[in-house]
Amino acid sequence: MTERREGHFAARAKSSPQTAEADLFYQTWVTPGSRATLVLTHGMGESSESYWKVAQDLARVGWDVIAWDLRGHGRSEGKRGHVDQFEDYSHDLAQFVRYLKSSNHLTRPYFLVGHSMGGLVTLKYLTGDEFKSNPAPVGVALSSPLLGVAMAVPALKDAAAQLVRKVWPSLTLDNGIRDEDLTRDPEWLKTYPKDTLRHNRVSPALYFGIQESMEQVASAASRIEVPILIQAAGHDKIVSTSATQSLFARIASESKEMIVYDESYHEILNDLDRDEVLRDLDVFLKNQLSKSETNS
Repeated sequence: MTERREGHFAARAKSSPQTAEADLFYQTWVTPGSRATLVLTHGMGESSESYWKVAQDLARVGWDVIAWDLRGHGRSEGKRGHVDQFEDYSHDLAQFVRYLKSSNHLTRPYFLVGHSMGGLVTLKYLTGDEFKSNPAPVGVALSSPLLGVAMAVPALKDAAAQLVRKVWPSLTLDNGIRDEDLTRDPEWLKTYPKDTLRHNRVSPALYFGIQESMEQVASAASRIEVPILIQAAGHDKIVSTSATQSLFARIASESKEMIVYDESYHEILNDLDRDEVLRDLDVFLKNQLSKSETNS
């Protein structure tokens, strides 16, 4: 039987290390006899709670799941929709992996899993110096990673954001994302307005931090050598699937795979094709774990 637990860890922002540590929330779904652990990073405006159904399904087929709330999200400390520098997120992920290892949460092989902005956070971590000094994952799985935007941002709105960034970088505004553009599943869609942990805020600092990080990750894709699976939506109205394909081509990993689900919307793990998406993810995890065990 799967057992769910909650926890907290202290993380210090890379942009302001002199400030107090932030209390960040995480939750685990653990099943006796599991094969490995999946460390999951959610997307913008979400939280670890957005993946309770995914976690339960993965736990049933033998994977432990640990999902955490980014600073400024869910039950973690921080202003909703704001971060001083985007690198604070990837630095937090690095600290989280170290915390999980030191606290014996990672006693088995582990994978990194990231959705949308969480995918960008994961890629930022993979291409940074901290990744090299941390315990290496068996592989990485990303769903609809944020590597380009599908929504056109009006030039006037972009110019206004540039101005606000200089005088009030932490001001948060509506991110313009509509719930109905995230998933085709009517039952899952009904849960969004009721989820008090979700938010639709974004600050200029975060908005431009995302843009800069997308460019940095794209230019550093050749540094990624870990086995990787990217699962993308064919009808993504939020992120650019073509930008994802472009980055995928530059990834240096000998073992890499990209699957596009033609009818899916952005939230492929919570969309109508989710069973197929989860099956493909399960196959990737099993294959990489088997290769890892053979080579060890």
